[in-house]
Amino acid sequence: MSLTREQSKFLQHVAELIRKAPEYGLVVTAGELYRTPEQQALYMKNGRSKTMNSQHLKRLAIDLNFFQEAPDGSLKLVYEGDNVRQLGAYWESLDPAVNRWGGNWSSFKDAPHFERRETGEASADAATFGATPSGVPPAPTRGSSLLAGAVGPRCSNSPYDVETVQRLLNLNAAKFALPAPLVCDGKIGEKTLAAICEFQKTVLGQASPEGVIRPGDATLMALCSAIPAGLNETVLALAYLNAADKEIPVFTPAIKKIMENYDINTPLRQMHFLAQIGCESGELRFLEELASGAAYEGRRDLGNTQPGDGVRYKGRGLIQLTGRANYTQYTDYCRSRGLSVDAVANPEQVALDPQLCVDVAGWFWSTRSLNALADRDDLEGVTHRINGGLRGLDERRRLLIRTRTLLLG
Repeated sequence: MSLTREQSKFLQHVAELIRKAPEYGLVVTAGELYRTPEQQALYMKNGRSKTMNSQHLKRLAIDLNFFQEAPDGSLKLVYEGDNVRQLGAYWESLDPAVNRWGGNWSSFKDAPHFERRETGEASADAATFGATPSGVPPAPTRGSSLLAGAVGPRCSNSPYDVETVQRLLNLNAAKFALPAPLVCDGKIGEKTLAAICEFQKTVLGQASPEGVIRPGDATLMALCSAIPAGLNETVLALAYLNAADKEIPVFTPAIKKIMENYDINTPLRQMHFLAQIGCESGELRFLEELASGAAYEGRRDLGNTQPGDGVRYKGRGLIQLTGRANYTQYTDYCRSRGLSVDAVANPEQVALDPQLCVDVAGWFWSTRSLNALADRDDLEGVTHRINGGLRGLDERRRLLIRTRTLLLG
């Protein structure tokens, strides 16, 4: 690809990045794009850069400024944090082969820096980019953005963060002296604190471990290196911390099968699907609508034309199937596949059968062409098409952040 085409593709991705930033609560302003060789030499002299091979010289890098809104409405400049890391992960997901985010470099972290390497080109020098001996920078560790805050003595210790650490420590039990699996209850206690220190001492070789794990630090990266690739029970449990442990082994194979059946077959599609069904079901806790369904009585737009249809055909499934018309369409669809499923005569089975519970979500996803929106990483578009508005958007975004880091790194 010519340099001009590389530059054009780079700017297209920059535009997508800037459009994406508000979803992570960030206001972005532009910093530096083009840099002359004289400027680069000066940056090397004063320590702001460690190479003359900067992509800024080729108009293939840009530095951005990140701001978050404070409670008083003012904008605060930020250099790190979960939102910035998620934006960095999004940048690399746009073209994993060549897009690089400076926040993932090992020895010279530069979170404002986003660049594109020319197609087929080896990465820049190891001193700047933390490259492996082959010259290719290591991929972000899967799960490395799971924590929103620090865990340990005198830390914020949010229940989600503590439970995440507990699950990761259990996953790494064979690497250090963990006497017994930790109870994953999200409560910071002596056993969890002792396990953190023992992991840092045994695995990381820290003589006097601090006992603190921070977002993106070496301890978290080491813990996350044990997360297996793809979707399995470990990954689903880390994604859905609110799910009952007994539901994870039941739903994992069903979700994998349905994603295969409906071509939800890329990390982007999968993480959006998991985020949406997780929000819709309260992370596998609610397989049918909690309300009675009486509010749907007489709703002709849902096909509820007979007395009792509102209650009979209330929402069920991981993306809730609602109304006689939808139950009828799903039944016809199942019969077209040779399945003896009659959701009209027996609507309760949609919530009671895990396979059907997930399948109605896959059917809805497919018939509403949600793969196309997921391919564009359009969280608001997917959400609107599912519930007609943006209800629960913050929760869907939280789950999308977790599924993104678990599937993409």
